Amino acid sequence: MSAFLLHLRSTPLRWFLPALLALDLALVLTRDDFWHGLWGDTGATGQVPALYLGMFAAGAAAWAAGLHDRPQVVESLRAMPRPTPRAELPRLLTVLFVVLVPYAAGQAVAFSVTARTWPPGFTHYLGYLLLGVASLMLCCGWGWLIGRLLPSRWGALTGAFVWVLANLAVDTDLVVVNGPARDRPDLLLVALRIAAAALLLGACLWLPLGRGMLRRAPLPAVAAALASTVLASGLSAVAPRQGPEAMTCVEGATTICLWPEEEKYRAMAERVLDRADGLPAELSMPDKVYSRGLIRVDGEWGGDFDLDSGSEWAMSDGVTRAVSAETFAACREDDLAGWDKYNEAGDQSVLALERWLEKRLAGGGQPEYRESGMSEAQADAIEKGKAMADRPAAEQERWARDTVRFVQETYCD
Repeated sequence: MSAFLLHLRSTPLRWFLPALLALDLALVLTRDDFWHGLWGDTGATGQVPALYLGMFAAGAAAWAAGLHDRPQVVESLRAMPRPTPRAELPRLLTVLFVVLVPYAAGQAVAFSVTARTWPPGFTHYLGYLLLGVASLMLCCGWGWLIGRLLPSRWGALTGAFVWVLANLAVDTDLVVVNGPARDRPDLLLVALRIAAAALLLGACLWLPLGRGMLRRAPLPAVAAALASTVLASGLSAVAPRQGPEAMTCVEGATTICLWPEEEKYRAMAERVLDRADGLPAELSMPDKVYSRGLIRVDGEWGGDFDLDSGSEWAMSDGVTRAVSAETFAACREDDLAGWDKYNEAGDQSVLALERWLEKRLAGGGQPEYRESGMSEAQADAIEKGKAMADRPAAEQERWARDTVRFVQETYCD
């Protein structure tokens, strides 16, 4: 411990600690507050800074590992009575300390926000927290190995680049952005990833000093550790859950069912259902509407809406689509003959109706998304539906009834 503290007091890396701490806290606190009161999203929010901390960790580890490659330094270290692992350990621990302290601070802040309400699903938070720890440990191990293989002027840049490439070019869950209730970190696989990262770090301590000797030496232990790390990183530690038997359901004009971990959104569901009261009788309400992942759809776990960003528009869109499917069910019978006829006519009446209903259920205002890839006719229909939602209630309902009757009589009968 004394060697570690001595090295921490002397290394230039310590000067980066305040900046990394500020970066981590800024990334957590400036994010939209949808994650407040949701353990999965809280853990994921606290884990997002690992992407940037990992870049620094890989580069710093590569830089630190390359410091002992100068011939005069290598000879001095080889003459020391202390074995190589004990001599390298303080430097490796310093890199870990400089990135794990800001990460822990950000996670502590995120934890304190959600802990006030203590919703269900705390193990989800724990899983995402440890997932970030595993990623930072892997960064240090990869960076250290790169720093021992490449010249010091290239090692730091290569280490940071490899980490970014691993996240952007390869489909991994080394860093995740959201932690929705329908996904769950597998604590056993996360623990396996941490163990593999620890194995890699331990193997790095035994690397022989001097780049020339390193390239000539047989390194079966390091190769095995690296293979184990790659395997553990490739296994998906975050996987979709099976829908629970017990759901949080809110009843009204229809029934909106949520994950137990989404109890926070009960008030949102009540607002949407209150706005659904008094809709024209021509609009058929479905029996239930589900948060994504709660039910089986075509052999997969599906649903009507997701709340990945806590959007009331997302829930309103799911209810709207379910109402539209129920209302125009006759058009989808007889091998979709009616719906094919509707599409061939280029009619956009249903789209306009859906955008009207969505805006009404969401309580008005501007959508929390952007439309893209729309034809001119579709864009006009969308604007027509949105504008109608701002008209007097009697006019809205008369227009909605007329639109439903027109589509049903023209295409569905």
